[in-house]
Amino acid sequence: MASHCGRICERNEDASLAWFTTRAFEGQPPQSMGLFIVADGMGGHEDGAQASALAIQTVARHILQQIGLPLLKGLSEPTQMPPIHEVLRDSVGLAHQALAHRYPKAGTTLTLALMLSESLYIAHVGDSRAYLGERNRLSLLTHDHSIAARLVEMGQATPEEVTPQRSMLYKAIGQGASVEPDIVHRTLNWGQYLLLCCDGLWSQLSTSQMTAIIEQSPTPDIACQNLVAQAYERDGDDNITVLLVARGWPLPAPQVGDSKVNDGISG
Repeated sequence: MASHCGRICERNEDASLAWFTTRAFEGQPPQSMGLFIVADGMGGHEDGAQASALAIQTVARHILQQIGLPLLKGLSEPTQMPPIHEVLRDSVGLAHQALAHRYPKAGTTLTLALMLSESLYIAHVGDSRAYLGERNRLSLLTHDHSIAARLVEMGQATPEEVTPQRSMLYKAIGQGASVEPDIVHRTLNWGQYLLLCCDGLWSQLSTSQMTAIIEQSPTPDIACQNLVAQAYERDGDDNITVLLVARGWPLPAPQVGDSKVNDGISG
């Protein structure tokens, strides 16, 4: 994980969290759980830094109570735990209510990844992003809730034409009467990695540039530092935050049927 306030911002309104644990009980296969979150407090709104921090704290508390504690107690069967999608949706709803009550003029994006062994669940609101990567490939998992993305989707403008509107969101935590997160389910296999970042990173670096920086870095931590440094050098005026989670490092060439597990977690 790495973060920087950028060239012109006086404070860093981003917040992030990386939490990982493995449970190994006698007679049971090991089970791992990871929770990774990036939130970007909305610029131009008061209390943006507090909003992003409160959103992460609220979301993490609910997920750990509903999923983390049952996991530690040895409850691993699907019937013994609440539905994952429901827990993620409720956690975002609680964060939305908390911000509306405490910081009614603030807002934040939030992109979280819940990892249960190889299963990966993404909950997303705003224009921070989640990518799934492997050697020579980086795929976007989330959809930007911005006016710019919407106009491009509808064919009413090109990305270049809506650049000044890039930061205008039509969906954010703490804004509006309610918020519904996008939820995505994927598998994080051996040799793959998860990249979470705010728009301060992806607005400055292309996917090919991010891929090259990651693959040339000796560790996930250094990859995060190098990504932030390169975004800063390329006129990085906004806050820049990045979090990288990898299964296996250095990244191997993809191999069908490879079942080795050697997690490298960057927090």
